[in-house]
Amino acid sequence: MNEDEAMYGIIANVLSDHVLRTGARVWILYANVPQPVVVGVSKGGRVVEKRTHYKRLTNYRAAWIPEHMRERVLLSWPEREEAAREAEKIAAMWRGVRFFHRDGHMLQDGVPESEAWKRSGSGE
Repeated sequence: MNEDEAMYGIIANVLSDHVLRTGARVWILYANVPQPVVVGVSKGGRVVEKRTHYKRLTNYRAAWIPEHMRERVLLSWPEREEAAREAEKIAAMWRGVRFFHRDGHMLQDGVPESEAWKRSGSGE
């Protein structure tokens, strides 16, 4: 692929995380199911790379990858439509999945994580 060609990846916003700021935009660098590796802004204001969980993210969407991020973002596509389709698949799988804050109170009620895996067809 030519260096000048556009590349598209998937970004999302943080619902809740111990390290990342709530609402922060993160790039999904690569998928290590069920914990993708993301890069985003920490609560302390630093840019950090970490594993999180898909259910702790929301608003998955396709975005153009800036040149300085292209080596890091391994989950990428040459066409925006392809990236948007993949983002919608992830969003559909994890939409309405129950999860809890680290202190134990429920942040989002919904189906258990096992149901999300059944939606994907992977059955993990």
